[in-house]
Amino acid sequence: MTPQSELPPSPSGHPILGHALDFARDPFALIDRATDECGDCYRMTFPSAEICVLAHPEHFRQALVTDVDSFGKTADYQRAFGNGLLSTEGDQWRRQRNVLQPLFHGDRIDGYADKMVEATQRRIGTWEAGEVRDLESEMQDLTFEILFATLFGRDLAPGEGADLRAASDGLNKWFVSTSWLLPNWIPTPARRTFNQSSERLREETQRLLAKYEAEAEQSTASDLENETVLSKLQDAQKQGHLSKEEVEGQMVTMLFAGYETTAATLGFAWYALAKNPALRDAFHDELEAVLGGEPPSQETIGELDLTRRIVTETLRLYPPVHTIPRQTTREIEIDGYCLPANEEVHLSVIAAHRDERFYDDPLSFRPERWQQQSIEERHDFAYIPFGGGRRTCIGREFARLEAMVVLATIGQQWSPEWTKGDSTVTLDPAITIQAKDGLPMRLQQRS
Repeated sequence: MTPQSELPPSPSGHPILGHALDFARDPFALIDRATDECGDCYRMTFPSAEICVLAHPEHFRQALVTDVDSFGKTADYQRAFGNGLLSTEGDQWRRQRNVLQPLFHGDRIDGYADKMVEATQRRIGTWEAGEVRDLESEMQDLTFEILFATLFGRDLAPGEGADLRAASDGLNKWFVSTSWLLPNWIPTPARRTFNQSSERLREETQRLLAKYEAEAEQSTASDLENETVLSKLQDAQKQGHLSKEEVEGQMVTMLFAGYETTAATLGFAWYALAKNPALRDAFHDELEAVLGGEPPSQETIGELDLTRRIVTETLRLYPPVHTIPRQTTREIEIDGYCLPANEEVHLSVIAAHRDERFYDDPLSFRPERWQQQSIEERHDFAYIPFGGGRRTCIGREFARLEAMVVLATIGQQWSPEWTKGDSTVTLDPAITIQAKDGLPMRLQQRS
């Protein structure tokens, strides 16, 4: 450390509760105020923890690439995902990544497009013109069904598996903003819900694995020629590459991360389109011009340039993973400040994504900003919706394809309308970013 190194500054807060009350009232307003008062590196205090927040792309590069071994995963990852890919470190993580990576290779992902279309058509087949539905919840149901159809090789009817999805969604409860008011050992209602959901999810995971194993014993080789997550994990366990606990951890990780993040992207994309009529019209025009009434396919999806930019801009303005938690493994200096060992550190993705130093008019939804020239001029780590470095999300290309396919399939038939007039959505942080009161929209059918 340099002689002048000191702890990062803290924004103004309560003398006893620190920043807990402000965080519980409006977490993102606190982030904006803290950045204004302290800059890109600051320290927040809560009864349950002290957290250093980093908000500049260069900080992200240091934490995710240049000094990556100095920043490990936090205990919250282990608490939520057990021994899954999101929570493991070192050789264990590399071994797990090598097992799962083949399921996310380009050719394999390309083959998922038709299954995504089929699941989407089943879901919107339950919609009725003029009714109001919460598009946030609808997209969660849909991406959960797509997860099973593609990675698990099982088609779910709309509504099937609702209990399992509810248990998975319950993992968010550990991270609700009001929980920061109290130490981790106090059993708040949200934390009890988390514990109950975590137990149910692991029980359902064990049941699902046992069911597949029983079916596999009765099937021929040709029945199982299409490799799925279930078969891949169980084969890895039989070959000694993964333990039973690791297999269950991967399933829990897939069940949550495999649908929640893309659902958030889709919900906010529909919201952005509903709030921008001219953009919505251009979106529909592109679908008609490129698809001509046919379902999107792997061949045509790449021609939907505006749709791609809508997805990219949604991931910028409403990043599903709004912060990336880490914990220092040793004392380290960042931006002239000293971060002690075992310090919890949050990489504020949403702060960088909405920073006027990197984006003109950052709070406006502008897909045109993703023209090639403007992309080349931007800092490499000013846009990291899927993280960065060697821990970049393994499912990023799957998620992008899914978002494109779902938007195109629904957009050919429906044009959801925002039901709350001029009011805007209030963001609520959990593991993934959510709308505080959902995204109620009226389903308008297109001719």
